[in-house]
Amino acid sequence: MNKLKKINKYPVIIIFALIIFGFSIIDMITPDVEYSALENKYLTQGPKFEFSEFVDNVFVPKYEKYIDDQFVLRNYWINLKSRTEYYLGKLENNGIVYGSDNYLFDKCLNIDEKKAERNMLMIEKFIKENKNENIDFLLVPNSYEILQEKVPYMLNLFDQDKYIKECYDRLAKYDNVKTISIYDKLYENRDEYIYYKTDHHWTSFGAYLAYSEYMKASNTKSVAYDETKCEKISGFLGTYFSKCKKFSVSADYIEYFNYPNIECTIAGEKMDSIYNYEKFESKDKYAAFLHGNNDITIIKNKNSDKNNVRRMMIVKDSFGNSFVPFLTNNYDEIYVVDLRANTENVSKIIENTKFDNILILYSVGNFVKDNNFIKLNN
Repeated sequence: MNKLKKINKYPVIIIFALIIFGFSIIDMITPDVEYSALENKYLTQGPKFEFSEFVDNVFVPKYEKYIDDQFVLRNYWINLKSRTEYYLGKLENNGIVYGSDNYLFDKCLNIDEKKAERNMLMIEKFIKENKNENIDFLLVPNSYEILQEKVPYMLNLFDQDKYIKECYDRLAKYDNVKTISIYDKLYENRDEYIYYKTDHHWTSFGAYLAYSEYMKASNTKSVAYDETKCEKISGFLGTYFSKCKKFSVSADYIEYFNYPNIECTIAGEKMDSIYNYEKFESKDKYAAFLHGNNDITIIKNKNSDKNNVRRMMIVKDSFGNSFVPFLTNNYDEIYVVDLRANTENVSKIIENTKFDNILILYSVGNFVKDNNFIKLNN
C-alpha cells in the first residue's frame, strides 16, 4: 500500500510510461506498411535476425531504420513536424527550400565538378565517335534558375545559366553539334505555369516551350500547344513535397495531349498509348509520361509515309518524358533512350538505324550528377 502511494506521487512518470507501453503494443500489432504515398517511397520491412549481423553491428542499424519507417501514426508525426518547423520560421527541410507562391526548390549550392567534367568528356567522346551524325544538345535549367524571384533572398544557389553557357561554348568547336538554348524562352514565360511547384520537373507547357525552340532551331514548324484538346489531372504532389513534407503546399496539376495514330513499344512490348493512365491515379503521376523511365522506347506514327520516314533518337533524363509527346507531330519514328535503364548498345543502334537527328536532353541538376553517360560509348 505504501509503495502504491509512493508511485502515485509521480503521475507524470506513470502517464509517460503508460503512453510508451501503449504505443509499443499498438506498434507491435499494427501490420507493416509497404509503401508510403505521402513520401512516395517504399518503406523498410522487418529485417531477418542473424546472429553474425548482430555481432558485426549490422542488424541494429537495419532494425533502427525499420522502426523509423514503421512507427505508428508515422504520417501524423511527419505532418506535425512540418507544421512546427513552419511556424518556427524554418525556410527549408531535407534539402528543399520554401519559396514564395508555394514553390519548392532544390537547395543546390554547388556541384561535384569532377563528375560533371567526366560527363562532359563522355559527351565529347560520343560526338567524336559519331561525327557523321547530326547531334543536338539541350540542357534544361532547373526551376530555381528561372524563377529566381520566388527563391528566398540572399540564397546563393549554383549558377546554372553560367554553367550551360560554358558547356555550349565548349561544344562550339564540333561541326556536327548544335546546342539548343532555351533559357531566354523560359525566362520570358516565367510568370506562366512552366515548372511544377512541388516537383523537380517542368510542366507540359514548360516542355512545350523547349520543344518549340528546338523546332525553330531545326527550321521546322512546331505544333500549336492548344491544337489538340488538353487533358488535365489534378492533385499532383511531386518529389520536392515527398522530401520536405511541407503541409501548406498547393497541389500541382498535369496537362497532357493524346495525339492520334501513335503506337509505342517498350523493350519489345507494344503499349496502347505513350501514357500509363493508371499512374495518373497514383501518387507518382509524372511517371505516366512514356510509362516512366525505360530502356528503349520506340514511338511510331502509324500514318507515316514508309518511303520517307523522318526518324530521331533522344537520349534523355525524365525531363524528356513530357517533351517527347510533342515530337510525335514532327517525326515518324522516335527512339527514346534512358541511360539509367539502358541495356542495349547505343552505338549499335545508331549504326543499324539512320537518324535525321540525335538529341541529348538533360536537366542541369541531373546532368552534373548522372553516373550513366559511360553507356553512351559502350
